[in-house]
Amino acid sequence: MSIKSLFPRDRSTSRGAQPAAASPAEPQDDLRELDQQYLAAVLAGDAAWLRDHLADDAVVVLGDGRRLGQADCLRLLSTEPNRFRSLSARDVTVRAFGPTVQVDADVLWVLADGRRGVSRYIDTWIRLDGRWQVVSAQSTPLPEPANG
Repeated sequence: MSIKSLFPRDRSTSRGAQPAAASPAEPQDDLRELDQQYLAAVLAGDAAWLRDHLADDAVVVLGDGRRLGQADCLRLLSTEPNRFRSLSARDVTVRAFGPTVQVDADVLWVLADGRRGVSRYIDTWIRLDGRWQVVSAQSTPLPEPANG
């Protein structure tokens, strides 16, 4: 079952949208679930899920330093083969600031060729048009632990 089938597409956009206040208990639970969906979408190469959840003017900074907008991020997803065999988050922290929420965590990954690593990410979500959208995302690969 795809992420898209679980969560029907909301066709609203962030252009001219106004932030909507979130209830105090809502962000942490909602954003933990959305964080898992985000990782599943990246793993599956699900551009439709990302199109629905990245704000039109989102900024995504990749581990290699590339800075992408929503369109570039979606293009990259469709033109570069999916390199991940698995992705799993640990130490997820969700912090709410009114209608803005930041999610940060470490993600353990395994590439298709068997290489493994850990990256740290932080995503900034804002409630626009009645739904959560990513406005900023950044991922930084962590150095491999020293042997010895």
